[in-house]
Amino acid sequence: MSKLLPIAAVLAGLLPFDAEGQDMAVAQKWAGAKIIKYRVEGVHKARIPVVLGDNEGKADVTDRVTVEYTWDVKTRKVVGAVTVTDATSEVANLKSDGTKCPPPQLKAAYEHFHSASSSMVADLIEIKGTRTYPAASVSNYPASCSMRAVPGGKQAAVLHVGGGTEPEVLAMPNMPGSPVTIAADRKSFTMRGAENWIWTYTPTRVN
Repeated sequence: MSKLLPIAAVLAGLLPFDAEGQDMAVAQKWAGAKIIKYRVEGVHKARIPVVLGDNEGKADVTDRVTVEYTWDVKTRKVVGAVTVTDATSEVANLKSDGTKCPPPQLKAAYEHFHSASSSMVADLIEIKGTRTYPAASVSNYPASCSMRAVPGGKQAAVLHVGGGTEPEVLAMPNMPGSPVTIAADRKSFTMRGAENWIWTYTPTRVN
């Protein structure tokens, strides 16, 4: 399960409002915003198992999810629908790590996350989906490097996107050790989530 803390809570105590280096023009732009449209791009990049169960078979997996929604600042609620767009997972460098055996053979595509539904849980957008493991052939390591068939399957997976994020952080300087990185153009900010997901928030003021 991937969870994000609201940005305001993450930054609490790390940075005073009048900290040196704050961009006052950006702060003024977001002051008093009532309705904000967000485009949030999540990128997963990690070496992980791509075969179901306790079997030899890992790969470098890249996956992407884009979440778009409109946020009412006063009511702290999403206005209208949440749109989730999935990308096809990319699998590379498939190996039986830690062995000298041949790599596993995937009989179909591995899909790291495919969304099915979304709902609000407090200030978080909860996206429920599935992870799909294909049927595969894997080695019998450590007994031997002969290959055996293993079935595929699906597992439930959940992502969380911080709906009630604070665009005012775009005015703040990047601080050593902070979980939030502000882009040089101050149009987006990025934070690391659980399970190797990195989330980039791009807000647009509607009202």
